[in-house]
Amino acid sequence: MSRRPIFCYPPHFTRRSGSLLLLALLGAASLGYSQDAVRPSLAGEAASESRQQDINRIPYNLLLGPVRFRVSATVGAEYNDNVNYADVGKQDDFIFTPSVNFDAIWPITQLNTLRLDLGISYALYVDHSNYDTRGILIAPNSQAAFDIFVGDFRINIHDRMSEQQDPVAEGALSNVANYGRFENTAGVSVLWDLNQVLLTIGFDHYTFISTTSAFDYLNRNAEMLSGTGTYVINPTMRVGIEANGVFNYYNQHVLNDSTTYSIGAFGETEITNNIKLRIAGGYQAINFDRNGSVGDTNDLSDYYANILVTHRLNAVISQSLSAGHESQLGVNSNYITLNYVRHTVTWNVLRNTLLSTEFFFEDAEESGGFINEHFQRLGGAATAGYQLTPHITLGLRYQHTTKDSDVALRDYNQNRVSLDGTYSF
Repeated sequence: MSRRPIFCYPPHFTRRSGSLLLLALLGAASLGYSQDAVRPSLAGEAASESRQQDINRIPYNLLLGPVRFRVSATVGAEYNDNVNYADVGKQDDFIFTPSVNFDAIWPITQLNTLRLDLGISYALYVDHSNYDTRGILIAPNSQAAFDIFVGDFRINIHDRMSEQQDPVAEGALSNVANYGRFENTAGVSVLWDLNQVLLTIGFDHYTFISTTSAFDYLNRNAEMLSGTGTYVINPTMRVGIEANGVFNYYNQHVLNDSTTYSIGAFGETEITNNIKLRIAGGYQAINFDRNGSVGDTNDLSDYYANILVTHRLNAVISQSLSAGHESQLGVNSNYITLNYVRHTVTWNVLRNTLLSTEFFFEDAEESGGFINEHFQRLGGAATAGYQLTPHITLGLRYQHTTKDSDVALRDYNQNRVSLDGTYSF
């Protein structure tokens, strides 16, 4: 339901694949089936024991009985030359962001594991105190998760939460400094491992609550159903089908309630030991109830497609490239159609130093509504992290974002420079 962050790969009801590749992989499956040995179950006791060994290797700085904790604190400072994402009347500011990260893992039994990951922070603006965080921010990767292994079934019960206010992840927004929102996804997924076939079903309840009155009209709940069927051709190649259904209900009758359906196929393969490929695609439809005042009566009937390539060039350099076409719920309209390309490189070329570079390009169009906008965004970032001592890590980051819109006064350019220090207890 939420828009995916600019530099994060993944999210929501649009994982997809091309039919030509699928047919080719299925043809290979019929040739390779009899040659495959029975592999260890992903959901059985052996998998649980393997996870137990992985847990024992996770670094920690506090141990209370069987519970392992990892706690760190970070102090960050950032200069942003356009905090309100404006073309005219730009505001710059220095922002201080203290934060604490708390991770805990508890292997309750050999077959059951409870995990908690929580990151909280605060944003303090030097010149524009009206943009200060009202409460706390919760990092997007925060979650509570419980894994249960029963025979050939792996059950995951989870609650993932996030509270953010930076609008950078929402390309349709301009002239906004505080896009405060709390998002929570709670549900369960079940994996059934039949060795050659993997079946997964999931149910989640999604909640969006705006923390600023300007976006109260986005408050909503959604029920999300998902399912995948994966056929394991060999240890390095898989194909499958996927389907999703999302039933979305707004608290206010501004935007239209909707029902989303998607069905498609995917293929995954290791081309070499250092190159992995995932391609997906299919059909997506969004039907809107037209019970809102947005004035957008358009439904969606379109394809979706995406591709992800990861490549380890050598022992110190690795990269990933993703591209796709998809549609998502809008903030000014029924939906927004997005084409994107994203590329990242990590450079571990200096001792105790990790460098990374990121690039993205987006081309998006609203379906109508309050602002019928077609825009393009591009940008990138460079990040350096240095391990000063076993407990102290320093970070430096520069990020640039440019938006070009066909609607007046919705273009912007933004530059951000940040420095932080993290202490791991």
